[in-house]
Amino acid sequence: MALSFFISGFSAAEHNAEQLFTLYRDSANTAYLEKLIALYGDALYHYLARQSSRSLAEDVSQQCWLKLLEQPYSFRGNSSFKTWLFSVGRNCLIDEMRRHKYWQTELDMALLSAEVAGDDGSCPVAQLSQSQCQLKWAEQLALLPFLQREALMLQLEGFSLEQISTITGQGEETIKSRLRYARQALQPLNGDSHEQA
Repeated sequence: MALSFFISGFSAAEHNAEQLFTLYRDSANTAYLEKLIALYGDALYHYLARQSSRSLAEDVSQQCWLKLLEQPYSFRGNSSFKTWLFSVGRNCLIDEMRRHKYWQTELDMALLSAEVAGDDGSCPVAQLSQSQCQLKWAEQLALLPFLQREALMLQLEGFSLEQISTITGQGEETIKSRLRYARQALQPLNGDSHEQA
């Protein structure tokens, strides 16, 4: 569940995430936590959903925010708040996957098809073509090994190599390799016929 949908009236320009967290930690005022959820709730959920199932992503996303409620001093400021949050999300997700022995994602095609086939006001033929392309991309993405898919999704979320390295606890060279293999696996969908560096 994307939690930020329920929070309205927020202007992100007031404070950055680290300031919001400090204000929340020092005052225990949940309005600051709500602003953090508005900033990163959807992004965290979608990242987790691409790595697992929707229901597991909902559970793990909620676990992350609950951890912040229960342990407000767990964020020490060694990285950006978003990097820390995604690291917590990743660790919670891996713990849940280990607990359920759930390491390879199975796509729920009916749910994915319903999500992809949205109404953007274009003609039905264009919508169908776009939906088929998105569905094919999602299918190929789901076939990537977990660690490659994870690195790619974090990069698409806008994290730098250094931040991905922090989130995953792996070296930057390892992350570069995972990204390279993921891009190579997805190249046929992009129409690329040669390897890109």
